[in-house]
Amino acid sequence: MMATERIFRGRHTMRGVCFALPARFAPRRHDAPLRLTDQAAMALADLAPLLGCGEEAAAIAFDALAQGSEDAAAATALRVIGEEERIHDALIAGLREALPAPQAGGKWLRTSRRFHANLSAGGATSHLARIAALDSAVCLVLSRLTARGTPIARDPVLAAVLTRIRDDEARHVKVSRRLALARSEAGHLREIAAEARVALAASLALAAASFEALGVDPAILLSDISALPDGLLRA
Repeated sequence: MMATERIFRGRHTMRGVCFALPARFAPRRHDAPLRLTDQAAMALADLAPLLGCGEEAAAIAFDALAQGSEDAAAATALRVIGEEERIHDALIAGLREALPAPQAGGKWLRTSRRFHANLSAGGATSHLARIAALDSAVCLVLSRLTARGTPIARDPVLAAVLTRIRDDEARHVKVSRRLALARSEAGHLREIAAEARVALAASLALAAASFEALGVDPAILLSDISALPDGLLRA
């Protein structure tokens, strides 16, 4: 048994937020109440399912990419990321249990589900490029949510959870980027990745009020998400 399996007390079959994730870890529950105002807790409660939807989709995606890879080293790297995405899923599930019930409507999750379901279009290389673009955007979102002075930054346990996820996602970006660039021309990949960032920003626009309640300017955040970083998919 892997250490991560012991930490999260085995693999379980539980209902997901957006997708049925095989062999998911049990939620990583929090021992103490979160230090958030009611307004901030409600905003995070509405955002958490969107984060969870992304983690479910990512774990499934990396499983599929690993299974389809003919490169043994690449397949191993992708499987490791799939395991880490399951840990993120468990961390987010634990947060959701510590938060109030979300008030956001099902439209948020339907939009998120469609977005993630379309990421695999065009084959594995395009999928990897979109994942690199998406994971880099997730790093941006989590960095803004945990920035000094935000409600989340005032809760060291909560901030540590989201920072851990951000740091893992930064490593995932490097792997996805490297594998995508090894398979295709950078200009084509950048076009695909740029479209994915714009689509992600559009899906997250529904949560603008929640970001604002958590100390993040939604207009600036969505503008930054829409802009693909210059060096992300350059050879």
